[in-house]
Amino acid sequence: MFKPGITVWYSVKDLQRSLDFYTQKLGFSVTFHDPESSMAMVDTNTPGVLIGFSEAQEVVPSTSSTVFEVPDIVAARQALEGRGVNFQGEIETVPDMVKLATFTDPDGHSLMLSEDLTQS
Repeated sequence: MFKPGITVWYSVKDLQRSLDFYTQKLGFSVTFHDPESSMAMVDTNTPGVLIGFSEAQEVVPSTSSTVFEVPDIVAARQALEGRGVNFQGEIETVPDMVKLATFTDPDGHSLMLSEDLTQS
């Protein structure tokens, strides 16, 4: 019934500020940008996964996290911090399962890095 792919969609206050964050800080690429409708999309570098944005007067930050898998969470966090991404707290570990690091985008939407500990 469904084909591969998913798009996460966020309301944002300032579309260009969001595009700058997702491209310059996270390294994603713009796949769609329509300034007239105040909408855009970025490719997350994960096959079939996009993030879309629409500008809104009022933005309520997402309370659920969009999670990005990384092979080395310490190296990924250091690289993102070097680009100005601010993380909340330390890296958390769920023993024998996963390591997690939480940060937010400019509108407060929750994002996470995840390193799988079940793969050896």
